Amino acid sequence: MKKLWDNITPSDVKKAIELFDRTNENYPEPRNTFLIFNEKKYPAKHIRGLAYFVANKKEISKSEYSGGQETATFFKKLGFTVQYKKDTLKPIEKSKTTAKPTEQTEPRKTISKKLNVVSQKNAIQRLLQKHFGHIETEKKFDWLKTPNQEKLPKEYSQIVKALSGYRNQNGFQKSNYQLLCDIVLEDHKLIIEYDENQHFSKAREITLLNYPSTIKLNFSKETWINACKKINAKDNSPIDRDEKRAFYDTVRDIEANKHGYKLIRIKHGDIDWEADGAEIYLKQFVSIEDEQNENSTKHKIARLVVTGKQYDKYGNPNFSKLKKMIEKFLATEYQKRTYEFILTPGGFLTFDFPESLQYELDIAKAEKQSVALLEKEANSIIVSFFESLNPATFNKLKETADYFTIGIDGFNPTNNQSIELVAIYDLNKEKVISWTGKFYPTEGQKRDLIKINDLDTHFVELNNQRVLMLGCHDLNVFSPRGQATANPDGWKKQLADRFKTQCKKFKPEIILQHPHTTDTPNIWNLAWRTVDKELPYVKHFASGIKYFNRNGVRGDIDKVLEKTKKGDVTDFYYD
Repeated sequence: MKKLWDNITPSDVKKAIELFDRTNENYPEPRNTFLIFNEKKYPAKHIRGLAYFVANKKEISKSEYSGGQETATFFKKLGFTVQYKKDTLKPIEKSKTTAKPTEQTEPRKTISKKLNVVSQKNAIQRLLQKHFGHIETEKKFDWLKTPNQEKLPKEYSQIVKALSGYRNQNGFQKSNYQLLCDIVLEDHKLIIEYDENQHFSKAREITLLNYPSTIKLNFSKETWINACKKINAKDNSPIDRDEKRAFYDTVRDIEANKHGYKLIRIKHGDIDWEADGAEIYLKQFVSIEDEQNENSTKHKIARLVVTGKQYDKYGNPNFSKLKKMIEKFLATEYQKRTYEFILTPGGFLTFDFPESLQYELDIAKAEKQSVALLEKEANSIIVSFFESLNPATFNKLKETADYFTIGIDGFNPTNNQSIELVAIYDLNKEKVISWTGKFYPTEGQKRDLIKINDLDTHFVELNNQRVLMLGCHDLNVFSPRGQATANPDGWKKQLADRFKTQCKKFKPEIILQHPHTTDTPNIWNLAWRTVDKELPYVKHFASGIKYFNRNGVRGDIDKVLEKTKKGDVTDFYYD
């Protein structure tokens, strides 16, 4: 083990600290061992690993070396101060004999050549594609717009005030201006911004100094402020260009954080991305590393996208094909990422009405007296489905997610009567813990759908969060088009108003909708946009997706997925 670390020099450690400062401001605090440098505390074991690949241009797994006392001794011998179990350990004094300079002890050379911005960006994109697959450039998000200046969110108020007072330039205060992102890794909910010198201006320094403490950053604010002071870029064409650029960068930082994306910033010139070994630095910037699994946060929503392939021509599920989809999901996620919710669409499972309810069933009477019996029948199907999973698969599923939400439809085989239920299955408890279902039918369903009239069933608290559960058409209580044409004195309009009032009192943080077929981005887009406006406290939402149409799908799957989610939602689509 000793030989493994013999070539690590104090210069390598300092380089590792610099790299950490640029990329890991929010790294979880260790339990016992800190490296002390320039009066700042750093996670000692992590810095040791960074120093290793700075020196060797290859990574080392944290399982290959120990933290604690071993790491504390390692840094003491290199001349650094360490805090171990609350005790401050001073560096070990070296012999006063002067060592001969060696290739390893020479400080690393800084980049001297002038780097071309376009070439550097292209090099980063190639490296990302090589290691992480699909990437998107110059991407737009519906939510990535400058804030409404007439109703300025509180997190922007001090920033706007300070920036306006800098040179009395207010041109940056344009509402709803669409912004782009340099690079997006959608599967990882990651945005990468490449900041050239013109981004480091006095205006940018002002915005950074006025960021609210609630905004989580994935780059070192202190490093960026110091770069602003050092570079002090000025771009006066037009006169307020610095203010606009600084504010647009601010909006990206804040809105990405609000919508569940991790935004990192790379400063031009810090690293030559065309040089050999640059990919090692890239992995540290991106911070998608298995070694951090023990400190990783749980993601919110995993969305399992189904198609017609998992169902017969009548819409009945094929358990075997659904199981294979779950196995594919676990193949990539088990022991790598965890989720609070696994979301499925309406009709993910189906059942027949019990025989006692198949004949001469009165809908109004059934809504009052028969819902519990139908839920019992649906529950038996859900139990059968999970029992059909291989025990090892089920155990992996339990370790990967907390809740599995299921849209399950019941049908009366003697007529057109139906019920559309939604169940929350607690994977840890191995049982359904909550039931609700569609309360807001389509015009064609008014006579034959057994509605869930208890609106309170849609509002639940899970993992200390307020969650709103919706059936298929329920989301359309927020559709401006549907509500504009509804009879103002009719029962549907009154029901929609009553439900929206409850939503505003409940203030949901998460909304999970369980529609049936969604094959175009336009189906739910208006309703979700209205949710954004009327329920601003919603941080995450998603529609379960069955990407299918008997006559051929009408929209691109990427657009369908983009328009039906917000926040921390990861999609799993197996075509």
